[in-house]
Amino acid sequence: MELVPCPIAGDRDFTPWIEAPDRFNLHGPTWTIVRSNSSGLVMLNPRPVESEASRHYPSASYDPFLHPGNSRSLRDRAYLSVSNLLLGRKTSIVMSGLRKPAKHIRVLDVGCSSGRMLLHLHRRRRIPLENLFGVEPDPVSRNAARAAGLGNVHGDLLDATPFGCHFDRIVFWHSLEHIHRIGCAIDAARNLLEPDGMLVVALPNIGSHDSVRYGREWVALDAPRHLWHFTPGSLGSILKRHGLSVVDVRPYHPDACYHVWYSEKLRCDATGKGFGVKNAVNAVVCAGASVLAGIDPARSSGFVCRALKR
Repeated sequence: MELVPCPIAGDRDFTPWIEAPDRFNLHGPTWTIVRSNSSGLVMLNPRPVESEASRHYPSASYDPFLHPGNSRSLRDRAYLSVSNLLLGRKTSIVMSGLRKPAKHIRVLDVGCSSGRMLLHLHRRRRIPLENLFGVEPDPVSRNAARAAGLGNVHGDLLDATPFGCHFDRIVFWHSLEHIHRIGCAIDAARNLLEPDGMLVVALPNIGSHDSVRYGREWVALDAPRHLWHFTPGSLGSILKRHGLSVVDVRPYHPDACYHVWYSEKLRCDATGKGFGVKNAVNAVVCAGASVLAGIDPARSSGFVCRALKR
């Protein structure tokens, strides 16, 4: 375990925020989440050291690691189906404003899992496979991406292996919150961008309507895997610290449906109650309220930020 300073303010002036359980081990120890008094950033502190992080990822049941080769239950297949339907929307956000011919576009997806977003860019946007790069620490997911045809998938953004090129888009889609050396990762991404390249970051929003509603049972706390909990404002602050300027921030409404449904289920699990029809109806109503609140990105369940080099 380690205690770390705020990566925005650089100090250790914190106020306790909440004690959160590991959603995969509800009867185990809780994890301390604090808020920086200087920057407002919410973060896990203390946290597992980087070398121990992988043991907290249950690869058989962790949604980001799902792919057709390991999805056996009806629930997992349904999750993948919905996720695949959303790939078009995600890639439209990522590629928005990019006018280069497909054969000259290069994309890096940090936290690419089995590479489904990159493969979608190849199949639908005709970007050559050799121009699509990924970073994925989980070896099973990384091997699945390579087996699917993605040859340029690395295990670490900060390792010594050079990519040998710069990128038009670098994507952290629900991955930045997992990265221990976050400042180094943002610096590395900035240095790998083309002069007019864009960083695209999607995150859960700790200031959201559903975060406030569910508190310690908000599924996107995901302790101890989520190390950082951003709002659009605090993300803008850390990007600015590392030489990037925010171009726009938009809500990503599908996150509300996922966060509310599984937060409602987590609340039932935590209290020993079954997830019944009443809970399902309540989750649908609350998800609708979260989507409406999320018209304002500051209150949206999840948001996407795009940034350029300053």
